[in-house]
Amino acid sequence: MPEPKTPNQPHKSVAVPGSREVFDPEQAARATKAISRALRRAATKSRAPTRIISGGGGFQARRGDRVFRQALLASFGMFVAVPLLIASIYWGLVASKQYVTETKFSLRSGENASLTMMTGGETSGGGQQMQDAQVVVKYILSRGLIEALDRKINLREKFSRPGVDYFSRFDADSPVEDLERYWKKRVDASVDIMSGIISVSVRAFTPEDSLLITQNVIDLSEALVNDLSTRARRDTLKQMRSELTRAEERLKAATAAMREARDAEGVLDAPAAAEALNKVITALRMELSTTEENLALQSGSATTDSPQVRLLNARVRSLKNQIAEYSAQIASTDDKNTSLAGRAGKLSQHEVETAIAQQQYAMAATAFENARIDLESQRAYLTTFLRPTLAEKSIYPLRWLEWSIIVAPAILVWTLLVAVAFLVRDHMAK
Repeated sequence: MPEPKTPNQPHKSVAVPGSREVFDPEQAARATKAISRALRRAATKSRAPTRIISGGGGFQARRGDRVFRQALLASFGMFVAVPLLIASIYWGLVASKQYVTETKFSLRSGENASLTMMTGGETSGGGQQMQDAQVVVKYILSRGLIEALDRKINLREKFSRPGVDYFSRFDADSPVEDLERYWKKRVDASVDIMSGIISVSVRAFTPEDSLLITQNVIDLSEALVNDLSTRARRDTLKQMRSELTRAEERLKAATAAMREARDAEGVLDAPAAAEALNKVITALRMELSTTEENLALQSGSATTDSPQVRLLNARVRSLKNQIAEYSAQIASTDDKNTSLAGRAGKLSQHEVETAIAQQQYAMAATAFENARIDLESQRAYLTTFLRPTLAEKSIYPLRWLEWSIIVAPAILVWTLLVAVAFLVRDHMAK
């Protein structure tokens, strides 16, 4: 309602040009304020952000907005809706279940802390154990193990069962190179650097196949370790046998040379013969001493021409001749060097060679026997402390993770393309 007029305020009317209606000042002020508010709302609405689907600003869409909106919808279907639908159908309904069997084991030797025969020599326990573990891990992921498994349990059949989906199964007619790449996607093998523990996990499409493959992986890995160890020890035994044969031949040659030298010198054992001669000489000298004493007694009581004196003198000369002869047999200074000392010098070289050959033969025989005993004993073991068991629930595929790997990049790519399209459109509109 209009405010009451005060008596002191004069009444004035305002005529609007082009209109017959006359407004008083208060009505004109209210109308002005209403128009001002309407203009501000229109300005605010014109400056508001444009919706993505509407495309364009202001009260009317610009020319081509309908085509732009259709392009946005088509791109959304192509980059988001279709991948989302395909990923949802595959990972939710089609993807085959995969069962995991895990095992953990470490390498141990029968006697030593490391598999020294793997390299044919003695090495430090920790470093050799880690090297052996790395060898086993490489072998598990190698083509050699794959071919052995294929021959033993028909590995191709395990990964190409009829019920497996097309994208997960393996083509049984593919070459072994493809099977090797497929195997590396289904098997994880690693070794802990600190403890040397080997971890192996195998994925298959049935719990029984996964368990069977894991058990055969353990058996073949242990066979590899023992084969490497046995191969080195077999080579060592072969080398020891060759050394024993050579030592035996040297001993035979030295013995034959010693026998020929003894036959040539006519002495079986020069030191023993010299010792026997020394005993004879000692006895003769004692007899000579007794004879000379008797001769001295007879010379004092009888004439020098008496038969007893002549007999004692002859006996003394005979004893001296015998002593000189035997002494010459032991050692002499003639050029022929036919004494036992000369013969012993000739035989001593053969005796030394024979003694050396005997020692070498004894050492070679001992080494050969040790190598034979070492070959017959098992040196390497796989100690399995986490034995493979039959899986009860499928762990793979990780459906939500795989689904998000496909959907999330699709949404991101579509968002970036839409942003670029809006920037290009706004830039062209200016």
